[in-house]
Amino acid sequence: MPDMQLLEPEFKEHFDTWKATPNPQTTGNLLKVVDPVIDSALKTYAGRATSPTLRSKAKLLAVDAFQRYDPSRAKLRTHLMSHLQGLRRASAQESQIISIPERVGLDLHRLRMSENELRDKLGRDPSDMELADHTSLSRKRIEYIRKAQPGLAEGALAPEGEADEGQGIGPGVVGPENNTWVNFIYHDLSPVDQVIMEHTLGLHGKPVLPKQHIAAKLRLSPGAISQRAAKIQEKLDRKDELGVTFF
Repeated sequence: MPDMQLLEPEFKEHFDTWKATPNPQTTGNLLKVVDPVIDSALKTYAGRATSPTLRSKAKLLAVDAFQRYDPSRAKLRTHLMSHLQGLRRASAQESQIISIPERVGLDLHRLRMSENELRDKLGRDPSDMELADHTSLSRKRIEYIRKAQPGLAEGALAPEGEADEGQGIGPGVVGPENNTWVNFIYHDLSPVDQVIMEHTLGLHGKPVLPKQHIAAKLRLSPGAISQRAAKIQEKLDRKDELGVTFF
């Protein structure tokens, strides 16, 4: 019998039982005890939003990993995380539920993974400037990728009623028609304010969101979002005040 010293104590009883008597009951019990590892793999390899189909795929991969596991060579968690890397491909395939160019599909997957990595690192949603730096994709490419993905188009206005008093951005950022001036102001903002501007104006294919949703993404209060939005608006409004005609 192989040396069990690398098998974690929290998994040992259920793994031994499954190994001795593999059946639906023992398999289900083992899957239940390793569920935190499966959750971690889904977040790492497939992004935050996980469909039931993808979770089922993860469990099938985990069962296959149990059958290949040698306790004398690695910890079960390490073995599972390695085997569950197949979720990357499954997630990318699932995201392409309509026909889109392969390059766009790969970039979309890359964008989602980068958003999750930066979200974990920063403790908030990243701005598109930060995403562009992290992925080496231009902001125009990021916008194109978002608009190409299936489902509700990014950049669509919030559903009717969500921008009402008490739920909307208030005061919202209203940008001038000239995009060059908007971009000029955007580049001069902090990453947090860039996210606010993106979700207020729908920049780069981002959805327009009410202040409560923006606040949740940035882990700030709705009041703080309103104050920052007002300051951004002041900067946008200075175009006419300064008489800047070349923008």
